[in-house]
Amino acid sequence: MYHSFLQYVKSDKELAFEIRVKDEVMIYCQKNLILRITHRKNASDNITMLNPRYYTNRKDGLTLTVQLNEPSDLQDLHKVRQYFEDAKTLCKNYKSHDEFIVQQQYKTVHSSFDGDHLAIDMEWAPDQTTIPMEYRLKDKTKVDLLVVSNKPNEEGRHEIYLAEVKCGLGAVEGKSGIEDHVRMSQAIINNVYVRQILLGDVTSIIKQKTQLQLFEGTPIDYTFSECPKIMFILANSSDYDKLSFNRIISNLGEAGRDIKIEYIGSSKAAQPAKAHYGGDNDYKRACRQHQAWFRENILKLQMGRNHSTRQGTNETAEEFEHRRTTETDIAILTPADAARLMNFVPEYHEEIRKEFLEHRGGIPRDFGLMANMLRSEHVPYNIFVPMMTDLLTASRCFSEILPHRDIKTIRKWLIEYAPNTINDKTAFDVYVEYATSKGEKGVIGIEVKYTEEGYSVGNKEFSMMRDSQSAYSVTTRDSGCFLNNDPMQFNNPDFIQLWRNHILGLAMLQQGKADYFDSLTLYPSGNSHFHSSGSHTGTVAAYEDLLTEKGKNTFHAITYEGFFKALRKHYKNDRNLSWLDYLETRYINITRL
Repeated sequence: MYHSFLQYVKSDKELAFEIRVKDEVMIYCQKNLILRITHRKNASDNITMLNPRYYTNRKDGLTLTVQLNEPSDLQDLHKVRQYFEDAKTLCKNYKSHDEFIVQQQYKTVHSSFDGDHLAIDMEWAPDQTTIPMEYRLKDKTKVDLLVVSNKPNEEGRHEIYLAEVKCGLGAVEGKSGIEDHVRMSQAIINNVYVRQILLGDVTSIIKQKTQLQLFEGTPIDYTFSECPKIMFILANSSDYDKLSFNRIISNLGEAGRDIKIEYIGSSKAAQPAKAHYGGDNDYKRACRQHQAWFRENILKLQMGRNHSTRQGTNETAEEFEHRRTTETDIAILTPADAARLMNFVPEYHEEIRKEFLEHRGGIPRDFGLMANMLRSEHVPYNIFVPMMTDLLTASRCFSEILPHRDIKTIRKWLIEYAPNTINDKTAFDVYVEYATSKGEKGVIGIEVKYTEEGYSVGNKEFSMMRDSQSAYSVTTRDSGCFLNNDPMQFNNPDFIQLWRNHILGLAMLQQGKADYFDSLTLYPSGNSHFHSSGSHTGTVAAYEDLLTEKGKNTFHAITYEGFFKALRKHYKNDRNLSWLDYLETRYINITRL
C-alpha cells in the first residue's frame, strides 16, 4: 500500500527515511521530524504530521495546505508531494541544522551497495532495556551516522563505523568535541552487550531498508567484524583544518590508530561555512572579517591579542598562531590603541572621553568594550554620544522614528542604565528621557545589537518566571501588552532579552516613574536572527505576534540602515557627515566581502 509513497520519499534527496523501534518509521528534513507512521496491529496505522509550532502564529502566513491523516492519504501522490513541499519550507524557515544537513548529504551519496561505504542510519542510539543495569552505558549515547564498509577487510569481514560529523573545527574539546566522541565510541566498542545490540540493529536495518528498496545496487551478504570502528566526517575543510585535525587524531595515540577520517565538501547554499572562532554564522564571520578590514585599511592599526584565545592541547604553536592571526583575533585592538579610544568614532573622542569620566570615573579597561571591535558594547557610544551633542536635532530624529509620541525636549540620556524596576540587573543599553509639549515624562529604552543573537535563560530568571508573584509575572500580567500573560512563553533564548527589556520599561509605567514608554531594539538588517526577509520570520516579528495592540504600541525595532537614514535627514554639518560616514562604513557597508 505504501510502495509509491516510499518511492517518492526515496526520490527526494532532502528527505531522510529512518526505521525506529515500536513499529515506527520517521521521515526527517534536516533535523526536523516532519512525518511519523506508527503501525498498529488490527487497526489503521497512525500518522503524525509536522508539529504545529512550525506554522502557528507565522507572520508570513506559511502553513500546511494539505493534511495526511489516514493511510489512504499516502496513496495520493499529489497530496504527498504538496505536504512535503509545505513541510520542508516550514522547517527550513523555522531553523536550520548545519551538521544534520551534512549527515543527510553523506547518507544520500552513500546509499548504494556498489560504493565503498553504505550509510544506513542517522542518530542511532542503543535500546538498553534488555541489558543488566550494571552493564548499561551511563552517559547519553547517540551516533550521528552508522556506516558499513561494502568491501571486506584483510580478514574477509566488513567494518561497522560509528561516524561523527563535524563542520569545520569549531569545537575540538568538550561535550561535542573529538575526544568526547572517541570516549563515547570506545564505551560502545568495549561493552559486549551494546555491541550485540549494535550488530543486531545494523543487520535488521540493512535487511528492512533493502526490502523497502531504499538502497541502490546489488545487495551484499555481509559478515561484520566483531568490534566497530570510529569514523570522523569533516565538512567544509580547509587545508589548515585537515592539518590540525590529523594532528589531533595522531595525538590520541593508540586510541586514534584505527580512526577513519573522511573530508567532504558542501555547497555554501546547503551548508553555511563557519569560522573556527565561536562557531560563527555567515553574517558574524563576514562582520569579523570586515572589522579586521576596517582596522587595517581605515584606522591603519595593527592587530591586538584576545587573551581568551588559548592554544588547543592538540595544536602546535605554529597552528595556533596561524589560527589566531587569520581567524580569531583579527578584530582585536592592541591595549595601547584601545586606551587611545580607537574603538570609537575619532571625531568625537573628546565627548566620549568625557562620557567615560562622568559616568565611569575614568577610561574603562573593559576588554570587550575597549578592544574587541566585533562586540556591541562600543556601538551605543559611537551612535548616541555624537547624536546627543545636539539634543534638539536628536528629539526630531526620535519624533520621526516614534511618530506616535509627542517628543518635545530630551531632558536626560544615559548609556547602560538599570532602573531596577523588575528586581534584577536588566539595563537599557541607552536610556532616553524626554518631555512632551504638556510637560509629561516619556522614556525610550534602547537595546543595541550587532552580531549577537539570543542568550540562555538563567536560573534566577527561570525561577522568577515561574513565580506568579514575581516582578516578571506581575508586570507582564498587569501591563495589558501580551496576548498570553504567562511569562513562561518567553523561556527561550530568542525572546528572553526582548521581553525583559520591554517589561523593564512597562514596570516604570506601573510604578508611576514615567507617563509613556517605548522599547526600541536597534540591529543591522544582516542579522537574520532579528530581521525578517522573504519567507523567513525573524525574532522581532515573532515577538510582536505575541503582543496586544497596546503591546505593539510600546515595542518597536529599527535596523541600523533605517536609523542611520533618519540621522542623515537631520544631521547636516561636516562633522556630522563624517560621523555618519564612519557608522555606515564600519557597520553596514560589508558588501566587499
